Amino acid sequence: MHQQLPREIDPFRFAHNGVQISGTLPVTSLTRLADKLANTQGDIQVTLQFDVDQTGTPYVEGIFVGQLALLCERCMQAMPFKVEIKSLLALVSHERKIEGLAEQYDPWLLGHSDAVNPADMVEDEIILALPLVPRHEHACLPEDLWSAGEQQIETEKPVSPFAVLSALKTNKEH
Repeated sequence: MHQQLPREIDPFRFAHNGVQISGTLPVTSLTRLADKLANTQGDIQVTLQFDVDQTGTPYVEGIFVGQLALLCERCMQAMPFKVEIKSLLALVSHERKIEGLAEQYDPWLLGHSDAVNPADMVEDEIILALPLVPRHEHACLPEDLWSAGEQQIETEKPVSPFAVLSALKTNKEH
């Protein structure tokens, strides 16, 4: 049985002590992600390594692995999406400290709170990794649906906006 991720941690204390935590995060607990999913089955395996770099910046290195069921925008059916995310986040207590971060870090703005839920950060990282328009890599719609739209476009002739004027002109001449 897999260990659940803790609900509250003190990231700055963890960083100064070099703590590593790992566990599972049920997809059902990712409420902000739920509307983008076909179902909420499965778990995300999470490993978080907290530390402080040579410049004194506290950071967390995260690895998130699992599988989600996204909704394909073409066929509106479930499609598997493999989650393999590596993130490197600097722990930041004030927005003004974000500008001075080294390039390799993304900021994790924590404010003045001692205890935070690491699942919120994991969910943020997963949301950022999702494709803007999820769709199967293979042709998931029947071929006749693809060609029907093309044929319809080809057979329709655009009506000239001046056709009405032409009809009026021919009526006056008679």
